[in-house]
Amino acid sequence: MTSPSPNRLFCLSWLVLLAFSCSDDKSGPEEAASLPPTVEKKPALADLPTKPLPVVYIEELDQYQEYFKEQHETSFSHVSKKNWSSYTAGKDGILTKVLLFGKPNYMISEHYGSSMSGFIRADNPDSGPKYGEWSLTRDDIINQLAVQGLTETNQGWITLQMRGEIPQQKGKLYFIVCDQIGNKRSWFGAFAFAEGNTYKKGRFWLHPEHDLVFRTYVGKTADQLEKEQKGEPLFDSGSATLVPTNDVPEAPKPMIELSKNFQPAPPSLLQEKISEQKTSIKEETLYQPATQAPEQEQPITDAPSGENVDQSIEEPNILDSSEIESEPIPAETSEPVENKEVPKGSLFERFFKNKTE
Repeated sequence: MTSPSPNRLFCLSWLVLLAFSCSDDKSGPEEAASLPPTVEKKPALADLPTKPLPVVYIEELDQYQEYFKEQHETSFSHVSKKNWSSYTAGKDGILTKVLLFGKPNYMISEHYGSSMSGFIRADNPDSGPKYGEWSLTRDDIINQLAVQGLTETNQGWITLQMRGEIPQQKGKLYFIVCDQIGNKRSWFGAFAFAEGNTYKKGRFWLHPEHDLVFRTYVGKTADQLEKEQKGEPLFDSGSATLVPTNDVPEAPKPMIELSKNFQPAPPSLLQEKISEQKTSIKEETLYQPATQAPEQEQPITDAPSGENVDQSIEEPNILDSSEIESEPIPAETSEPVENKEVPKGSLFERFFKNKTE
């Protein structure tokens, strides 16, 4: 019987040690894999305006339209022919802000963005002179409504704050133009509008007879106030595209409470004339008799001459008191009176007389 070789024994012992050592090892806790920090992407907003706010000393309400159709809303786009609303200035000065009535659109979707920005053009929304700039975000709308005690589901006044000096000439046509919407979307906002062409000197892009609910405010700088005090014009009227002055709407009264914004407009001159005519007709009929006696037709006869008329008119024969006393009073006789008409009594006397007989 042959004995195992030393190399063979060494290999076997080494395998046994490895087996026991592997069985005694315990697996430690697995370390959680660390992920790189994620950076949340902010929504791409429209370009913010860089021009400063206009410095004015007097700010007045100029143009406004405060009728709207309930449960009807519209939006601005950045595409040409769908991105503007127009108005006609009624005062000279600097445009400071524009108010729209509405609420924020739904959360960012495939159609609506989170912001919009734009500028003001004169005469033409595509090629007219470009003035100033403005911007509005969805968060701005929510914050402005919260100041008014409203939620994002309620409609309220939304302010577009103008930046840069935007001139306003009385009688000139201006356009509020949107040229960019955030998140590369096509629409922004949910703004109220009216139908029936309630504002004659402007319109919304959607339809010729549609008008946004809006207000414009105009201010004057120190130089403009000085010119106004001297009686000098603020702008060169020859360079303005003027509307006839008789057709320019007058500036309304200062801003009122929200609950009184939508009172009906005062009646027009035509309606006032019609009502005056109606009242005058009613007043004339009040003083007329209820019935009028028909005019009696008089027979047409030959008119008598002047001498015959004088002869036919006789003076009444007035007796003196002495003549009345001298005339004898006939005595009563029992003889029947012949050929004398007996005066008839009244209907009452004859009726009862027949009954007693």
